[in-house]
This record gives sequence, structure tokens and C-alpha cells, in this order.
Amino acid sequence: MQKKRKKVNIAVLLKRCVLCGLVLYLFGLFIAQQFDFSRLAKEEQALEAQIAEEQRVQEELLKEKEAAGTPEYVERVAREKLGYMKPDEKVFIDAKKQ
Repeated sequence: MQKKRKKVNIAVLLKRCVLCGLVLYLFGLFIAQQFDFSRLAKEEQALEAQIAEEQRVQEELLKEKEAAGTPEYVERVAREKLGYMKPDEKVFIDAKKQ
């Protein structure tokens, strides 16, 4: 009877070890997935912020495109980027900025 009992005990012990190993594997898998979810959530937030910024830039460019043909836009570009001024205009230069 002892041989039969040892075989039964070994089989039960083996089943318990396999079950414990399976539980530990699933627990480790769960923990790894939680880290992945956290990382992906941070990436999603960063991408959403980048999308919002790009949409803002796109709106500004569309507004500038709409205004591109107007005389006010041409005058603003001439003043800001090219440094032009009207002939009867007085220009004041801030000495502190230089």
C-alpha cells in the first residue's frame, strides 16, 4: 500500500506544482500587461497633445492662406519680413534692443 500511496502523493504533488506554475505564469502575464497598458496610455496622451498642436498650427496656416491675397496681408509681410515702410512714415528705433 505504501507504493500506491507514494505514487498517488507524487501525482498529486505534480498536479499541484503544475497548477502553481500556471497561476504564477498568469499572474506575471497580468503584471506585464498592466505595465504595457500604462506605457501605452502615456504614449496616447503624448500623441493626443501632438495632434492638438498640429491642428492649431493647421488652423493658423489656413487663416494665413485665406488672408494671403488681401492688401493688409501684403503690407504686414512687407513690414515684418522685408523691413519696408511707407514713404511718409516716421520710424523710431529702440536703442535698448540693440
